[in-house]
Amino acid sequence: MDNRVLDMIIKRIEEEKCILFIGPEVFNQNEKSLNEQLKIYLEETSGGEFKFYTDDEFFSFADEADKEYAYYDIQQFYEKLPVLPLYQKIAALPFHLIVSVSPDVVLKKIFEEQNLDFTFDFYNKEKNPQPLGKPTAQKPLIYNLFGSIENEGSLILTHNDLFDYLIAIFGKHNLHQDLRDELQAARMILFLGFKFEKWYFKLLLRLLNFHKGKLSHAALKDAKLLPQVRNFYSEEFKIKFLDNSGTEIIEALYERCAEKNALKTKTETKPMKTNEQAEIYLSYGWGGESEQIVNSIYETLKNEAFNVIRDKVDLGYKGNIKEFMQTIGKGKYVVVVISDKYLKSENCMFEMLEIKNNGSAYDRIFPIVLSDARIYDEIDRIDYLNFWDDKVTELKKKVETLRDPVGKVRVYEKMNQYADINRIIDEITDTLRNMNTLTPEMHKDANFEQLIKAIHAKMESDK
Repeated sequence: MDNRVLDMIIKRIEEEKCILFIGPEVFNQNEKSLNEQLKIYLEETSGGEFKFYTDDEFFSFADEADKEYAYYDIQQFYEKLPVLPLYQKIAALPFHLIVSVSPDVVLKKIFEEQNLDFTFDFYNKEKNPQPLGKPTAQKPLIYNLFGSIENEGSLILTHNDLFDYLIAIFGKHNLHQDLRDELQAARMILFLGFKFEKWYFKLLLRLLNFHKGKLSHAALKDAKLLPQVRNFYSEEFKIKFLDNSGTEIIEALYERCAEKNALKTKTETKPMKTNEQAEIYLSYGWGGESEQIVNSIYETLKNEAFNVIRDKVDLGYKGNIKEFMQTIGKGKYVVVVISDKYLKSENCMFEMLEIKNNGSAYDRIFPIVLSDARIYDEIDRIDYLNFWDDKVTELKKKVETLRDPVGKVRVYEKMNQYADINRIIDEITDTLRNMNTLTPEMHKDANFEQLIKAIHAKMESDK
């Protein structure tokens, strides 16, 4: 690489003013893009109907059922992605912010395996973003701009998904403010592994304000651009194309940082000193038997030195209820007390929806099912399905009576929330009835011994 360019990139990295953008073409194999590889994989594994539009590299599924089934195969595909040496070196570089335009979590896994401190988040077109905090070289942010494979609703697989994404990100669900602040403050952007010919990439750059005073570099050997495309980005977005591949750029940065002893190194796993370091959330419906058993669980776990988070204790006067519920949804350990009231409660089911949307729900929840939660008989379960179906229908009818829909965004968000709950209620109740949750009496008689053992076991496996 040109030493002058290399020195400038290193300087901006040290100042925490350089952002690395990684595109999906990093995973190119045999001249095939990542989505083309995914298409071949689905043809071999998926039984559903789909089309693949080569120009834009988007899919089209025959119906929602085919898309649902394909999601499982798509997850498997991304889980099998190789851990490239390039990614190992990226993880070692002292970038404070790395933005991926692919839904994979390869870089996240490397940081976890290396025990490196970091924050991971992604844009979800279906919900409002939460605060991220300021990223630093010591604790960088890995951000998936086009969703995460761990969250089905965030993925952009079809043209409709892309249009929903653009509507959301330009409108009701803008980018995380912390991320926008970093993009605004950046002096340099480094692009690796992109196809600049895609029409929506121009929109993306405009959205991120890269037309305003940013010094941007891109790996030209990876891009293979037509002269007119290269000229467009050079003139409109002031991108300087380097006569290097993404691998060559990262290796040059890696060698220079190694010389300066500035690379991150693997750290030893720090054992949890006491139980209080792990946050355990309680999700339940207020009142009655549900609250009584939660009171007992709360006291028992507190006595075991766990860090237990409960709304009535930790939310506080004028606390943001929705943000608190979203925090529960991200919790690694959530004790869920299921009652008839819970399964019919908008707030409780919103918490369950958040838990499911954040992935690995089965591993993160520790359910206790009360006797009035009628989930074990198919006929009774249908009542819950009908309950939420009626709620959706009722709200839709009411929305149709709005004289002026302008400025009524929250009403439409609520309708979408009801529809999401209606979509998952069957899956949630089926999952719960197939788990050996023990009876509330058995838990209380044993002073919640099995619950505590299960939480301990999960914490040990998470170390």
